[in-house]
Amino acid sequence: MGAKIGIMGDSHDNLGLMRKAVDRFNRDKVSHVLHTGDIVSPFAAKELGRLNCPFTVTFGNNDGERLMLRDIVTSLGGKLLWPLATLSIEGQKVVLVHGEDRDLVSALARSGDFSLVAYGHWHDPVVQKIENGALVVNPGETCGYLTGRATVVVADLEAAEASIIDL
Repeated sequence: MGAKIGIMGDSHDNLGLMRKAVDRFNRDKVSHVLHTGDIVSPFAAKELGRLNCPFTVTFGNNDGERLMLRDIVTSLGGKLLWPLATLSIEGQKVVLVHGEDRDLVSALARSGDFSLVAYGHWHDPVVQKIENGALVVNPGETCGYLTGRATVVVADLEAAEASIIDL
């Protein structure tokens, strides 16, 4: 089993559940965390500073005060990449988008260019391995506001497997 990465998104300023997510990722010793957007307020991003690993975030449609949010994420040692974040994690090519455009998410998954396509926005957790081997993940909502279910995902990029975790 390869190193694990954590995926969270749509935290919408729910500090208590963000803390739970960070604690879970630290306990699981993930090597990187992806946030799929909609942290919302810059103050909430400070919770990511407690991670024991690098982290990358993207903007979501509800993120306000984007300049300050970017500055806080950067000051905590994280990366904020938008609108399309492509990066290499553990030698695997990963793309991170908020995901408002379902056709874009689908095209990225089908492209064969990425081992992992991580997206948010829709608040429903999805873990799907498609025919080209790509892992397509929506961690659901960390906040638990819309669905009543607060979730994150822990993924193993080498094995192309991921688990939805209820907080």
